[in-house]
Parts: sequence; C-alpha cells; structure tokens
Amino acid sequence: MAYAVEPRLNCPHLSKNFNAETLPASISVTAPCRHCDNIGENWICLSCFQVNCSRHVKGHAAEHFEAKKHAVAVSFSDLSVWCYECDSYIKHRTLEGVLQLMRDNKFGNDSSSDATVASSDNATSPSDDGTPDDNTDDEDDGAAARMIEQLTLGQRAPERPPREPVLPSLDFDGLVAHIKSGKAKKIVVMSGAGMSVAAGIPDFRTPGTGLYDNLQKYNLPTPTAVFDISFFRTTPEPFYMLAKELYPGNFKPTPAHYFIRLLHEKGVLLRNYTQNIDTLERVAKVPAEMLVEAHGSFGTATCVSCKAEGDVEFVRECVFADKLPRCEKCDGLIKPDIVFFGESLPSRFFDSFREDFPKCDLLLVMGTSLKVHPFASLIDYVPEHTPRVLINREMAGQANALMLMLGRQEGFEFGLKSNYRDVALLGDLQDSVWKLVDALGWKEDLEKLVAEDI
Repeated sequence: MAYAVEPRLNCPHLSKNFNAETLPASISVTAPCRHCDNIGENWICLSCFQVNCSRHVKGHAAEHFEAKKHAVAVSFSDLSVWCYECDSYIKHRTLEGVLQLMRDNKFGNDSSSDATVASSDNATSPSDDGTPDDNTDDEDDGAAARMIEQLTLGQRAPERPPREPVLPSLDFDGLVAHIKSGKAKKIVVMSGAGMSVAAGIPDFRTPGTGLYDNLQKYNLPTPTAVFDISFFRTTPEPFYMLAKELYPGNFKPTPAHYFIRLLHEKGVLLRNYTQNIDTLERVAKVPAEMLVEAHGSFGTATCVSCKAEGDVEFVRECVFADKLPRCEKCDGLIKPDIVFFGESLPSRFFDSFREDFPKCDLLLVMGTSLKVHPFASLIDYVPEHTPRVLINREMAGQANALMLMLGRQEGFEFGLKSNYRDVALLGDLQDSVWKLVDALGWKEDLEKLVAEDI
C-alpha cells in the first residue's frame, strides 16, 4: 500500500526562486556540500545553484534558506523538489528542464535506451493537504504551455507516425489472444492499494472510505503527517496506533494476489513490483525473489537513529501492547521498513527495475492510481513493442498533453490516435481478474490457489 500523495501543486514561491533562463549547461549530482564536503545526501538551491547537505547530515541546506531566503531546492538523491516557505514537497511542470538536466547527469541522457526513472515527483513527496487543486492545475498547464512555446520558439515536436498495434486488438480480447499465443513470457506486474481493498484494507484516496479521509481521530496537522519521517521523529504515537490496525496477519490475500502467484506458477512472471506494505503477496506465497516491495513493508525494521536492524517480532509486540519500540543500542525508535515521506526507496527497487523492465514483454498495471513517483514512471521503461495493460477501477497514468507537445512519450495513450499498445480494463479489480483467468482457461487453477487459505 502506497503512503505517498501528490506534492503541492500551487507553490507561490517558485517564480521568485527559480528562473529557467538561468540554468547552467549541466548540473553535477555528485557535487559535495560547499560547507562540509558531504557527498551522500545533498540538495541544490534553485536560486543560486549552491549545493548544501540535508538535515540528516549537518543541515546546511536549511541554514542556507535561513541566511539567503532561497526557498526552493532539489534533492540529488531522488530529484524531489522542496519549498522551505511552503514546508512541503512541490511539483510544477516548469521545473522539468532543471530536473531533466539532473536526470541526464545521474542516469545518462539516452532515455530511450537506459531504463532509468525519469520523474519530477518522488515516492516520498507529501502535499500540503493531500489533494491537488484542480483549478490550480489548469492554471499550471496554461503557464507551462506558454513557457514551452517560449523555450521552443513555437516549434512543437513533429507528430509521431502511426505504428502497427502490437495486439490483435487494443481491448480485453486482444490481451487474451496475446497471452494465449505464448508471446507473453516475461510479464511484469505493477500493483497498488486497489489490490487489497477487497481484503478489507482501505486505499488512500477514495472519498469517504480512503485512509486519508479517516485519520481525524489521530489529531494530525495534515492527513499525510502520520507517514512523514520528520513528524514521526517527534510524534511517533499516531503511526504506531495506525500500524496496529494495518499490521500483517489481520488480512488475507485477494484473488488478485493469487493471480500474481498463478502467473509465477505458469512460468510467465518476471517480477511483481508492488507499492503495498501489507505483505499480502508474501501471504499468497509469491516467492520473495519475484517481489520488489517498492515502498518497503512490515517484514523488516530499522532504528531511525543508529540504523541498527530491529527485531520484527519485538516491534510487533510493542505495537500491540501500545508501547514505543526502542533500540537497545541507542534508545532510538525502531520503525518498520516502510517508506515514509522524506525517505528514499529501497535500493532493490532501483537495482531490479533497470534489469527487469528492458526484458518485459507484457506489463500489467493493477489497482494503482499511478500518482506516486518514481513508481508511476516505470510504465515508460518497458520496450516500445511491449503491450501495457491497466486493470483498475478508473483511468490512471494517462499521457500529459504538454509533454507530448515536447515529444516526450510519457504515460498511457488511451484514446489517442498514437496508441498502438495500451489497453484499459476498467471496473472492479477482482471481477476483472476472474474474467481474465476464465477467458484464459485458468479459472480452476486460480480457484485451487484461493482455496488453499480458506
């Protein structure tokens, strides 16, 4: 289950702190902090392009803001953007130029062949209130469009010539025919919170029932604060209270989880990349080596102070006894290794997707809003000839018109003339899974797996 939401979209300080015309020709993401020479966790100021270390090192980035009032900075670690005035991660399309310079330096500039995460967002990016402002987003689009026209001198990217569809048809029948043909031998599944709703675990954004709409009892400054590492360090009690409700063992896998295991047993699963921390994939007996838990899980724990490995069972016992789990070495808090706002994704995520996604011959995206980056960006890193299928309650991850203007092919192309590989199967996720396995002749196989735990 993903604990990140959209960063703030309407930062009023960006225009005062960042001018795209002042960008240097390149930005080195390995530059040391100018004060202490740290190279491990640095930020670059977008006003003067000075490099300073984070609060988790010696805090020179924050000191720079206090001294210069330069409010906006970008992290070298994950390319997230922070505004000190807003006290929030922020997002704006006019930042794309500077972020691209940093991506080019960090990952190499051949984005068509190097499977690297290209994103202006970050998996640990909290917004000010957890919801985007639709009107502000429209205004951002207009401002970004005008800026694009200026930067490109009114020249739009040439329209891409039409391509032959990679499926017999871009619909359910086309997907079934493709899998039955035996062409899908290295399937990658990207899964999100929608996978576990049928297990009784709430997702995060559904109005009324989503987790962020039901945290009032914890008396939080914002709904997302419960998963913010800075808030956790000073006020850990709300997280542990919530963790007691969400802890693994309270829920059972859904048919969709067993479908992933079925793909493995059929010998066609390359990997399952999950945003969920509920470990229901493990409970469904998807082998550990087939899983990449992008946002961590309750399966391991670490002291937030000295980084010592924590005893998972000890943490669980403390949580259910309403006690704070403390480290024996330093008395720091021991936190389950789920990714909070302000923390980097596990190294396994980055190591694995670079290897897996170039090999993927069918991408299944299940139960996710694709609003959390860098996870959401993964859909753009399968080969161009690979079919991409969204199995979800509603549309998600659609291409951005502004990026298409620039020739950047990012996101699903549902409904566009250029679409040659993207399929959307919308509706109840579990119903869609049963319909798919029935059409494939796998229904009895899935029923046996589900029956194992009844």
